[in-house]
Amino acid sequence: MELKMVSNLKKLMDSKNINIAQLSREIGVTENAIRGYVKNSFSRIDCEVAAKIGAYFNVSVGELFEFVEAK
Repeated sequence: MELKMVSNLKKLMDSKNINIAQLSREIGVTENAIRGYVKNSFSRIDCEVAAKIGAYFNVSVGELFEFVEAK
């Protein structure tokens, strides 16, 4: 079984009814960085960005990212 890491950022953003541009302005992170997490097209996690997102949504890194079975 092969696992991959995915982001729950889209779910978190939907729960607060916020879009990428709004989140980008609120936390001072580029839209491209956020988009990568929303679309699960990231290959690395930037600790500073993850910390800002986690603080904004009041979630831990373990709640922001999870492992799922790769398809």
